[in-house]
Amino acid sequence: MSRRAWTIFTLVQVVGLTSAWLQHPPSAASSFLWGTGFVLLFPGDVLGAWTVEKLFWQSCVSLSSMNVISAVFWLAINAGVWWSVARVWRAIRARRSAPAPS
Repeated sequence: MSRRAWTIFTLVQVVGLTSAWLQHPPSAASSFLWGTGFVLLFPGDVLGAWTVEKLFWQSCVSLSSMNVISAVFWLAINAGVWWSVARVWRAIRARRSAPAPS
């Protein structure tokens, strides 16, 4: 991926993580923050939470540690998805810009 794509990826993930971790249940903004975090961290948040639940739920790992582990899974899954989409996008653009055979 290009430097610009990695910068955008980093900004999206930071805003998503910040939104997900700043929500407070009685706050009026909590549903907005939850939704923002969910959308910006998708699909990593769903797949990462499921993976962490299956791997660590019955263990002696604390909830705060599971949150950090989940964040690592979220970022890894999302980086893989963004990288895959960037490769497909690059392949499509290369195919379109290739000269037509005579």
